[in-house]
Amino acid sequence: MKEILAQPANYFDIIYEIWLIVSVIIYLIVFIPGAYFLFKYRYRKGVNERGVPTKDSKALEAMWIIIPTIVVIYLATQSFAFYNAQRTPPEGALEIKVTAFMWGWEFEYPNGKQVYTFFNSVTDPQTGKYIKPEEVNDAVVPYIPAGKPVKVYCTSRDVIQSFYVHPAKVTEDCVPGRITHLWFQINKPGNYWVFCREYCGTQHSKMAAVLRVVPEEQFQKWVSEGVQPKQN
Repeated sequence: MKEILAQPANYFDIIYEIWLIVSVIIYLIVFIPGAYFLFKYRYRKGVNERGVPTKDSKALEAMWIIIPTIVVIYLATQSFAFYNAQRTPPEGALEIKVTAFMWGWEFEYPNGKQVYTFFNSVTDPQTGKYIKPEEVNDAVVPYIPAGKPVKVYCTSRDVIQSFYVHPAKVTEDCVPGRITHLWFQINKPGNYWVFCREYCGTQHSKMAAVLRVVPEEQFQKWVSEGVQPKQN
């Protein structure tokens, strides 16, 4: 059974496979008879020069109306169900606020802990190229727990950016003066890229961050470090 690395990426993969299979089947249904008729009824001197007599078939007409209608209804229904799952965070999701700015990200956790990552925090100062995710300075790396859904509230301080979580295949615009949201879940611990997918200025191509996905116990320890408990 295929391991689900991240959600809602799995919904994209499934709907892609469904549409691909349906498209191939439709293509073969159209192409194979078309190629056969093209060969059988091709023009040949002295043969079928006056055309081939035809007659109406109500059953055939009904079939090519009913079957495509059923296929379209199925694809629309299935796609909407997946879209709804992709947009609706599961119960108990960890809520994080992400504020974009030129050119970096601010991550804020429910207990007030904040992490800032800048456009030059993930690149080599000598070459300007991205360094390996695991080599990024831990001080600018936000942590999330493995196997737990995360709901992200997105906004921006200046221009429109787009928060893109690469392994989960989700993105959402960060718009000044507005709060948008997305959710994702990464099941396998590791280091994963986050990018900006909306052109936002001269350093757009370097506007990235690394998400460090760790077990729940390690995340709880990290998120509480350096945070003063709230006074009642």
